[in-house]
Amino acid sequence: MIVYDRPVTDIIRTRRSWRSYRNEPLNDGERAHIQSFLYSLDCPPFGSAVRFVLADAQGGAPGKVRGTYGIVTGAPSFLVGVLRPSEGGYEDFGYLFEAAVLHITSLGLGTCWLGGTFDRGYFADVADPGEGEVIPAVSPVGHAAPRRSLVDSVFALTAGSRSRRPFSTLFFRNDFSTPLQEPDAGPYGTALEMVRLAPSATNRQPWRVVMRDGALHFYLVRTIGYSSLFKGIDLQRIDMGIAMFHFQRTIQEQGHGGAWRIADPGIRGLPFMGEYVVSWIP
Repeated sequence: MIVYDRPVTDIIRTRRSWRSYRNEPLNDGERAHIQSFLYSLDCPPFGSAVRFVLADAQGGAPGKVRGTYGIVTGAPSFLVGVLRPSEGGYEDFGYLFEAAVLHITSLGLGTCWLGGTFDRGYFADVADPGEGEVIPAVSPVGHAAPRRSLVDSVFALTAGSRSRRPFSTLFFRNDFSTPLQEPDAGPYGTALEMVRLAPSATNRQPWRVVMRDGALHFYLVRTIGYSSLFKGIDLQRIDMGIAMFHFQRTIQEQGHGGAWRIADPGIRGLPFMGEYVVSWIP
């Protein structure tokens, strides 16, 4: 089981997306902690083949980092994720990559999910994907700069990355017509709040959860007019994996059992562009 040095709820609330870094390499202890964590990662919920490379960054124009179109500055290292796509593969990728991002955050280091604004060809040279493998996302890793660059500030502002939809618009009881309030979620309240706080591509927050007969059923509701695919990568399914990790890790820390299962309850009246993904069965 994945273990952190403090409650995952604290780490989730602490994490911020940083694109501006001090030009300072990771020390040996930080690098060793990250590598050890990556080696110890559990098999993800759907059993997909996911691997990670912690790579040194290469400088480009003054202050810029190669492979990021000038968006990231000063980062000394990158976490590069590699996936062999399969059924549930993108969810598994999001699950494990977020696990690693939160571990790096717990070390006091900065990160930022990059799903579209990076040069996949450049990072392919770094990670050497095999036949059939893809690189869905990368993240800079380093000591955050005391102030964001102008580009970083613009991205943070336009993404609205700290705003989130209200709890009752994401979570429901029995069906999609009955909003769930956090006090009524029982032992799942905190875990669902951690889902609400999860990062997602351009902050679309595509997850919806229905609590029914003691189980929680997770749905992906794609954003109308928004293409979740970038170079064939399904970003919103990656978002679902992030939400799944936040939920499971929080529930486990609270001492509650359960497991992921494919158990579609056949709920009618799904939102437009909604699709069932997986259920948490206690």
